[in-house]
Amino acid sequence: MTSTFAVETSNLTYVFNNKKCGLEDINLQIPWGTTNLLVGPNGAGKSTLLKILAGKTLVKQGKLRLGGFDPFEFSSTRHEQHNSDINNYISYLGTEWANNEVVRRDIPVKLLILSIGGEAFRERRDELIQIMDLDPDWSMCAISDGERRRVQLVMGLLKPWKLLLLDEVTVDLDVIVRQNLLNFLKRECKERNCCVIYATHIFDGLGKNWCDRVIHLNAGKKTDDVDVGKIDFSLEVDEVEVKKSAGVIDRIKVALAQSLHPLVLHWLKDDLEERGSREEEKERLAKRQLDWDNARDGHYFDKDSKISQYFQATRGKPGP
Repeated sequence: MTSTFAVETSNLTYVFNNKKCGLEDINLQIPWGTTNLLVGPNGAGKSTLLKILAGKTLVKQGKLRLGGFDPFEFSSTRHEQHNSDINNYISYLGTEWANNEVVRRDIPVKLLILSIGGEAFRERRDELIQIMDLDPDWSMCAISDGERRRVQLVMGLLKPWKLLLLDEVTVDLDVIVRQNLLNFLKRECKERNCCVIYATHIFDGLGKNWCDRVIHLNAGKKTDDVDVGKIDFSLEVDEVEVKKSAGVIDRIKVALAQSLHPLVLHWLKDDLEERGSREEEKERLAKRQLDWDNARDGHYFDKDSKISQYFQATRGKPGP
């Protein structure tokens, strides 16, 4: 992958089987070492574009190059080798994984991580577990959707990638884990000269400090492609002010957002500090359970008069 650009497309067009146009004449040049935001309304073509870049959908019209090579071309040994590299370098993470019934079964998290090379990337594994605040002893059937999403991200990021494609995978994360993830991805791009393309509808924490570029899709077409360096976050405007020269965006002023993100992030950092490590949390919860068991005299429901009356009326005895 010697090209300056992680992704290059020329007149990329995709038509679904029902003849609906998913993408039309998409032209992109996305450099290595950058974090890129893909935005647009539902049905704009964001997921379609990411799946094409990930090799999950074959494109028949237009040109696509990843790292300077066409991922769908197998005409030479060099390209065959490159396609092997593509499989190693690209990581695509979408919303489908966490909804799969297989990963909702009674499977230990540490076994899942081990199954995809956890031992081969120990240092990276341990860092990701800390960043995503995972407990490897969790069972997949006994955790929340957000915690299941954290497991997906650890597994998807474990093997060092070169091009990362994210499709709405942070929607279930709390703000502190999401912020930790964004910080990690930014550092990866700087230190390893990687590239991230991230489709989302949640924009808190995605200002100049994280994002290098914003690509706007609508109805399958690229309508805007803006270097974030051209965006000023200003108190001088109420919403957005766009300045163009010869039809090209020269400068954008965006109102400082009235966002609760900093406040919630502050609160959750305090919560994390109070909770302590996962081991400390386990000890505390075990003690609370023991104290609760010791405080009870008999059955769970014995002290609840309403429940006792219900069982007396319906079953002829005061309790279950």
